[in-house]
Amino acid sequence: MKKIIAILTLALVVVTSATFARDGRTIDNKKVMESFNNQFAGAADVSWYSTADKYVAKFTMKASKVTAHFDREGNLLATSRYITDTELPLKVISRLMKKFPDQKIQNIVEYDADGSTTYVITLESETHWTVLKAEQSGSLTTLKKLIKA
Repeated sequence: MKKIIAILTLALVVVTSATFARDGRTIDNKKVMESFNNQFAGAADVSWYSTADKYVAKFTMKASKVTAHFDREGNLLATSRYITDTELPLKVISRLMKKFPDQKIQNIVEYDADGSTTYVITLESETHWTVLKAEQSGSLTTLKKLIKA
């Protein structure tokens, strides 16, 4: 039994260490590093992670926390970042104010992938949280509604 636990622990350590970049700050894929440096010049506090098919960079840029996903060839697949309500498209903020006047915006994550931008918005009222998906067109879809304890 002890041997099995030791083997499983060792396997977990090997798998976990393989999913992170070497030192967390750089990676050994030159194409991905060049693409990152070209697209995100001025990025600070960069941390790298990798999976079997992609690289993920988490960093700060102009006071925003950003995550960027790259394939092994250096192509940017998607980005996400936290934004404020003032950065939302006018159609989205107008629809939010009309449809949810009693709720306060807690946080907003902007996702860019495949040439389109979507927003995941968490709203808070006195009794619950509402998680929405918003399109640039202003359309809103409720993803979750969580009751406060």
